[in-house]
Amino acid sequence: MKKQSIFLLIIGLLSLTTSAQRKIQQLDEEEAKKQEQLNPKSVDKKGFDKEKMVYGGNVGASFANGNTFILAQPMVGYKVKPKTVLGTGFTYIYQSIKYLNTNYTSTAWGPILFARQNLLPQIFAHAEYQPINHEVYITPTKFERVWTQNAFIGGGLGGDGAQVYVLYNLLHDANNSYYESPWYIRIGFMF
Repeated sequence: MKKQSIFLLIIGLLSLTTSAQRKIQQLDEEEAKKQEQLNPKSVDKKGFDKEKMVYGGNVGASFANGNTFILAQPMVGYKVKPKTVLGTGFTYIYQSIKYLNTNYTSTAWGPILFARQNLLPQIFAHAEYQPINHEVYITPTKFERVWTQNAFIGGGLGGDGAQVYVLYNLLHDANNSYYESPWYIRIGFMF
């Protein structure tokens, strides 16, 4: 009888332990669901997550001595890693230049591919490929459209919101580049 009592006691304890483990597992699952509802961003999602999208770009304008310069560069990116953004954009530039009482107007445009890596909370490295289609004047009345290639590397300051870039064009050619200098300073924004 003693053996049967000990056997029943052991079985009872094992079933209590199993039941307690199930209850703990249920509580853990319920707590995880509550945390997910409170903070859905912390859940590691698979596939495309629209909350990892960033939007921004650059705008600029200059009006002086009868000359006009307008720049628009909308950009969109995706955080492939918490500190790494890959993206694309588009450049559009309008210029009107007054020379010897004659107005010359031109446009330039092209796609942008970029990568950005945050090094510190407010400091980032930036690389960008930007081909530009623009007009080259052959004579005052004759011009042709050409593509020039730009590959910028550099970095900047800023987080979500305003950003300042200092970039260097690795493909700059003094005779053929659209931009006058290989150095390019840009003020933009990204959210």
